[in-house]
Amino acid sequence: MKLDMVNLKGNLKFRTFIGFTVLLFAYKLFLYNPDSWIYILINELLVGITVVSLITYLMDLIHSRVVNPISLVMNIGILNAILFFLFILSGDILGRLFKIAAGSLQSQGILNNIIAFAYSYIILGSTVIVFLILRELYFLKQKKSVGLYFNTMTVFFVLASLGSFLKQIPDLDYIRDTFFIISILLIVVNSIKISWIAFIVKKEKISLLILSVLISILFVVNLVNSASQSSNSQILSAFSPVMSQFLTMLMIYGAIYFSILFFTTLFHIPTAEAFDRKAKEVTFLQYFSKLITQSTDFKELASTVTDITTKVSSAQAAWIAWKENDEYKTIAVKGIGYYDSNLLTDFIFKKKLYNEEGKSFFIDLKSLKNKPQLSENFCSVACEPLRTHDELKGYLMAAAKADNVFDEEDKNAMDTFSDYASLAIENYRLLEESIEKERMEKELDVAREIQRKILPAQSPILDKLNISSLFIPAFEVGGDYYDFFEIDKDKFGFVIADVSGKGISAAFIMAEIKGIFESLSKTIQSPKDILIKANEILKRTLDRKNFVSAAYGLINLKEETLSIARAGHCPILLIRNNVAESIRPSGIGLGLDFGPNFSDSLDEKIIKLEDNDILVLYTDGITEAKNSMLEDFGTKHFEEVLLENSGKNADEISGRVIGEVTLFSQNNPQHDDITLVILKWKQKLKNDGVQEWQNSAPQLKTQVM
Repeated sequence: MKLDMVNLKGNLKFRTFIGFTVLLFAYKLFLYNPDSWIYILINELLVGITVVSLITYLMDLIHSRVVNPISLVMNIGILNAILFFLFILSGDILGRLFKIAAGSLQSQGILNNIIAFAYSYIILGSTVIVFLILRELYFLKQKKSVGLYFNTMTVFFVLASLGSFLKQIPDLDYIRDTFFIISILLIVVNSIKISWIAFIVKKEKISLLILSVLISILFVVNLVNSASQSSNSQILSAFSPVMSQFLTMLMIYGAIYFSILFFTTLFHIPTAEAFDRKAKEVTFLQYFSKLITQSTDFKELASTVTDITTKVSSAQAAWIAWKENDEYKTIAVKGIGYYDSNLLTDFIFKKKLYNEEGKSFFIDLKSLKNKPQLSENFCSVACEPLRTHDELKGYLMAAAKADNVFDEEDKNAMDTFSDYASLAIENYRLLEESIEKERMEKELDVAREIQRKILPAQSPILDKLNISSLFIPAFEVGGDYYDFFEIDKDKFGFVIADVSGKGISAAFIMAEIKGIFESLSKTIQSPKDILIKANEILKRTLDRKNFVSAAYGLINLKEETLSIARAGHCPILLIRNNVAESIRPSGIGLGLDFGPNFSDSLDEKIIKLEDNDILVLYTDGITEAKNSMLEDFGTKHFEEVLLENSGKNADEISGRVIGEVTLFSQNNPQHDDITLVILKWKQKLKNDGVQEWQNSAPQLKTQVM
């Protein structure tokens, strides 16, 4: 959607530019009178608006691309070369075209105007692109807000260009000259603000030296050609005196900018090698950072660590001395044989040349008696500790073949890299754990999808009942369950249940409960008998650690009565006449007892339904939701929300309840599944037989979150 909006915005800007181009072309061809100041003013206004529309369109194109300073410089060079050839060849080419137009048409003036317009428009477009690229180079890698300086310079460019109108008034030349001088000063000041030169490598800086000389020469030559009284200068002045003067200012800006760029680059050459080294270190650290989360092979990871160590330092060899049972084992050798690495490792750790605090240290190998046995003439070894959670796992070793090869930069680089290596090793261990966790999460995703299919896809739509249902699991899957049963045209059943415990085991029990209640609802009419039979069936499934609280209700739509039984579940709330009443038929949870005590404890209650009665079934995930003070949302608060919204339809009521619970517990994670079922009874009918729904709304699909 965002990409479509960007494309639409770009197309609109391009169409705006084309529209002004057509308007300017028509004006030039049919209306323009160079002898009238009013016509000249209108012409400059149209040219200015066209240039602005082109700039806004091209700025989006430039910003949408990855900026490379050398590519920008090359583009300026190419555009200047195009302008150079246009200026040099314009006299001959345009002269020939004008002669052809004169010889082929009697109204050669129109064709001449078309040719001059096309030529001027090419120059105008090239000028705008050069200006935008110079602007991009100015802002590139700037750490401070410098937009004011560039915008001020641009304003004086425009003012100096508008000064072309003052040529006819000699007494006002000082105004034009003042704007021109201030523009030159601003050009010099802004050209000094080059930040991006420090971020390119030495090879690019050398190329930039050559390019800056060539481009500076092109700008100077084009400046001379644009300011002279050549045919192209006359055509540009006739097209737009302001644009012609702006081109001159731009050529001056380019010549000064690239001249200063040449000297700036020249001064950066001595430090380029040090910068390249730092850039190389950063590049390898970035690469290694990615590898941290990708590598699943410890040997591959250790090999990468030693390989990059030799590249970020002046070492010719590297290996890891891995600690196992208080001994150091050589692994992941790079640029050195196992014999030499073991010899050096034994020399360092058996002689206890390291410090006991596990800090980095450097060893001079002059004291190594077995040095002649080494196949390579190593003179010094740098040792960096590898730690995970303050536990020393080993050392990263780097060996050099020259005396005093490890300078301060090498020490800092290896110290930084050893931290990354330690993190990588620790992440490898965590990655192994996460792979197993991911496998389990995939299984849970499957279980969650199954649970979504177990719960009703949408709430039933009945003439006298407005129903809303919602389920929010605390974990990937939950143990709450609700369902609806349209038994026949006059009877409607519903159930809500909560399996003890959480997670996937509770979800499996819930799946079995669904099958039980779905089967029993078709054969048994009494809610009490259904719960008794369900308890008998669950005897083969539930162990002593599990039980299920449930409530089953049956609404007789014809007789307008509710029969309900409860097996240890939360009370059913009845909202009637702005009063909340708890319906608490006695009964213990399913699975707590499989003998006669269960059936003896159950009671079934029958309620005569009245208009606008609201039945609320819920699980304790709502009332036991906790805030940051570990206070419960509570039944009282729950009832208050229900009463405040009792005039609304079922979906709106459930939405307000969940909103209040979420707001109340926003600073405390959800610890239990939330299930909410709301049934609103409507019995009054209009005379035409259509159901009267006060504050009604279309039924929404069951929400499973």
